Order: sequence, then C-alpha cells, then structure tokens
Amino acid sequence: MPKKSALLAGLLLILLGAVPLSALGESRLMVVSDLHYLAKELYEGSELFISVMRNGDGKLPQCGEELLQCLVRQVSIEQPDALLVTGDLSFNGEKASHEALSRWFGEIEKAGVPVWVIPGNHDINCPSPVGFAENGWYTVENATEADFAALYADFLLPPPAENTGFSYAVKISDTLWAVMTDAAYYRDRAQAFGLFTASHGEWLEKVLEEAGRAGAQVITASHHSLVPHTEFAKESFLMFGHEAMQALLRRYGVRLHLSGHLHIQHIARMDGLFDAALGAFCAYPHRYAIVTVRDDGSMDYEAKQLSGQLLPEGFQEMSKAWFEGVTRDKAAAALSAVEATAEERSAMADYAARFNLAYFSGAYQSDDPFWKQDPAFALWQRHKENAFAKYLLWVMEERTEDNLFLHIPPE
Repeated sequence: MPKKSALLAGLLLILLGAVPLSALGESRLMVVSDLHYLAKELYEGSELFISVMRNGDGKLPQCGEELLQCLVRQVSIEQPDALLVTGDLSFNGEKASHEALSRWFGEIEKAGVPVWVIPGNHDINCPSPVGFAENGWYTVENATEADFAALYADFLLPPPAENTGFSYAVKISDTLWAVMTDAAYYRDRAQAFGLFTASHGEWLEKVLEEAGRAGAQVITASHHSLVPHTEFAKESFLMFGHEAMQALLRRYGVRLHLSGHLHIQHIARMDGLFDAALGAFCAYPHRYAIVTVRDDGSMDYEAKQLSGQLLPEGFQEMSKAWFEGVTRDKAAAALSAVEATAEERSAMADYAARFNLAYFSGAYQSDDPFWKQDPAFALWQRHKENAFAKYLLWVMEERTEDNLFLHIPPE
C-alpha cells in the first residue's frame, strides 16, 4: 500500500496518520533542516552566483547535488523510522527547486524511510526567486501554497484545521507521534518571522489530548525557534506566540522540540523544555540529527555530520575552507580601517574564521580556555568597538552547554 494511503487509512479524529512504522521499545528519527536547495539549471555556469554565495553566510547551494546524493546514502545507512525536514527546503522559493527536491525525497523513500516536511520562510511566496546566468540573474516562477501542497503531497498529510498552514501530526509508532507545526508566515508574501496562532493552539491541544489517550509520547517540530537560543539570535528567530505553544507542551508533558532557521547548531534549555535547533544542512559540517525515543520516556538527541566516506574526495576540506573563507573575508573587510599591522589583521581574520566555524557547528564551548588564550583574542579586545569585534565578544560572553548531544531521562 502506498505510504499516503496507509496513513490516511489510520487517521485518528483527522488529526493523525500512519500505521506503526517501527517496533515497540525504541524509535529513531533522522532530522535535517535548511537545505536551501537550488535546482542546478538555475545557477550552473554562473560566476555571479558563486560571487553572491562568497558574500553570503557560508551556505553551499552550488553543491546541492553532491549533498543530496550523500543524504540519500546516509539515510539508507542510518535506517531511521522517518526523516523529518524542518523547513527552508529551497534556496528562495523557486518552483523548479521544489520540483527537483521532491524527486530526491522520493529516492529516500525508495530506501524504505518515510519523509515528512514542513515549509520555512524560504519556501512559499518568496518575494524574489531568481535564477543566475553567467554574469546576471533573471526572475523564475515562485512556488505557491498550491504548488507546495502538490509537489510534496507524498511527504505531507492533509491540513487538519484551517489557519494552521501545513501542520500535521504523524504516528511514527504506537508510542511516538511527531507533530510537524507550520508556523511560517507566507500569506501573499513570505516573511522571515514565524507565528503560532490561536488556530495552531486549538489544533495542537487536540493532538496532545489524543496522544495522551493513546499513551504516546510526542515530539514537536517547527522551522522557527520555540525557546530563546542565543542573545544574538533570539529576537529574529523566535516565533511570535511561542509562550502559548510552550505552555501547551509543558501542560501535556512534551519535552523535546526540533527546529532550524538559526543555521547554528544549538540546544536551548528552559524549565525542562528543550529546543534543538539543527545547523544548516547546506553549510559545513552539514549536520543531521538522530533522535532516539524509548518507551520509558527517555530520549537522546545527537547532532552528527555527513560521513566523509560518502562525499566526493576532498569535499569536506573544500566545504570547511569555504565556510571559513566567507567569515575571513567579512572580518578582513571590517578590519580594513583598523589601526593594526597587516600581520595583526591577518591573524585576527584567521581567528574569526576558526571561531565562527566552531560556533555555528555547535563545537564552541564557553568554558574552553583555548579561545581566550589565543593571542589574536587580545587583538580583537584591543579593537572592541569594531563591529565584527562586538559580534565575537558578544557571542563569547554567552554561556554554552553541550550543543551536539542531549539526554533526556525518563520522567
């Protein structure tokens, strides 16, 4: 029976779908976010596109084919009970990108792993989807809500309620439900913010009540943050209405929420509620996460990186150098007017590149003395009024915990 037919056959109060997808005892979910995939025909051979990306934030959409080939193989090796994709599937809402990406998801399902998606702020009704010629750009067809629904029909469930977007709940096993909450705002025109509305709340409470009656645990997911993460990111990336969603999850004993959007691998903790924001798949070190949920209520979240053995030779080194190079260029530009020697500016830019990679990849620990013992740190402190210095020092003042692994014990 096709996946969707099997799911629809098992709907509960039109809230849920699926026959059990894993055995009792333990369920494993694989999670990716922020693929920012751009169809190859929209950039191939464009020097302008490479220049635009070089001035970006470290993304590698120009390597989307290689990354997705690796993802298909990584999913086949991990063999999770499902793959959850938490938004920003496309580069900027190009219909052609969604068409191609849906075919890649189909390849994953051929390996026996169901794929479940929600949109992000870069997926529907985006204001400026473009393709790139050799030294120019051109407007391309945008993906509408109807397009998204049609192209990802095999990777969604029908919306259970009005004004909840592409929200749905899927039954991973008899004891685990995944609630995919679409809080992205794309009516008429996409916006960067997320919004959890009263309609979302009414729907979510029905799902949580039904899960409680079934004796199932619930994990929720959205593109935008539910819990404040870093000081640097919390205002722009935290969904509006997060307090209402937090209250519902606490009331019904939900402890783990999955998100993306930040592009930073980071786990936020607030009064027993955990928001694990996955780093952008399209940027080094190309994170995915494995979530293990046990029937005793315990859970493990582990952020991993694509296996280098599955990627083309030299890809990891190139990707790391690309991310560091983007940061180094930004730091060097910020230091152009600073009174320092060329050697000092070079050392500071190199330090910024290494630090920013550690921060975005989730490897940075605030209690690690290494970063403040580096001589280049003293140079940045000397120029603390510099805009890039303010960013570095601001980030370093934040207390961090383990952002790659989380264990949630039984209640």
